[in-house]
Amino acid sequence: MAEILIQARGHWMDNLSQAQIDALDEGQKDSRNARIQLGDIVVVKPDGWVWGAEENLPRYLVVKLPQLSVATVEHFTQSLMDLTDPENPKMKRKRKYQIPANYIQPYIDAETSSVTITLTNQQQNFINNVIEKSS
Repeated sequence: MAEILIQARGHWMDNLSQAQIDALDEGQKDSRNARIQLGDIVVVKPDGWVWGAEENLPRYLVVKLPQLSVATVEHFTQSLMDLTDPENPKMKRKRKYQIPANYIQPYIDAETSSVTITLTNQQQNFINNVIEKSS
């Protein structure tokens, strides 16, 4: 009942040298730190969603979870926010949740743009492998 679009490649800013990072202004550094990264959960859609031509490898991996509702997994698209100042929240990361690269890399290597996880223990393993970012 739910399909998840996962970032399947790194961001171009992942390859900046330390000197290039140091040369960025504060706003650019904040933007770099908040960027979408490999394994980030980009969007959650209902089962049977028609994905666009660009929503496949090499950019994205679709994980179909037919036994999980959108409501169960939609919180995975939240941003990681710094709420130190509640009146002026700041986005630390575009996505708070991430699938570890070692979990999705075999699908990327096999050039499999879409994966259906149907067994309950596979789904639980998938959910258990979601990483909540803390910084």
